[in-house]
Amino acid sequence: MLRILLISVFLIFSNLAFGKYISFLDPKSEFIISKYLGKKFLIGSANYSFLFWDIYDAELYSTSKKYNSNELAIILKYNRSIDKETLIRETINDIKEQKNISNQQEEKWKSLLESIYIDTKTNKKFIAIKMNNKSIFYYNNKKLHESFDEEFNQLFFNIWLRSNSKNPNFTKTLLGQ
Repeated sequence: MLRILLISVFLIFSNLAFGKYISFLDPKSEFIISKYLGKKFLIGSANYSFLFWDIYDAELYSTSKKYNSNELAIILKYNRSIDKETLIRETINDIKEQKNISNQQEEKWKSLLESIYIDTKTNKKFIAIKMNNKSIFYYNNKKLHESFDEEFNQLFFNIWLRSNSKNPNFTKTLLGQ
């Protein structure tokens, strides 16, 4: 028994020491992503923190070893609870940083975000999958919504993937750069 424990500890630390990344995907999340992307490749992983708060860990998957902006999945594992209203407000603010939108457009997208978000809990996963002009959203492996709004989908994924994001180092790391 002691030998098994020592071997297990050695393997864990050898993965950390040699930089081998261990994904936080569980089998159900893995199945969901594979259902849409087929063969998938981990492009990058990053941790998003604000001041001293550890907000979430993120992974970016794509259908090829190089980032494909038309077929991808972003997985966020929340490291803290966040209420739905905060998620909607922050998403709309980030979209507004990318593009000037009308009040009518803002209300339309707030309504769409009402379908995408729920109050998050620590260690739960949010999955956003983009397949060309369609996006599919899951929380805790439960499908929440599909969006065919191309403009919204592009702006939504650009929250994490655009070069002038709120945290360019996070984006570069997530993109495997």
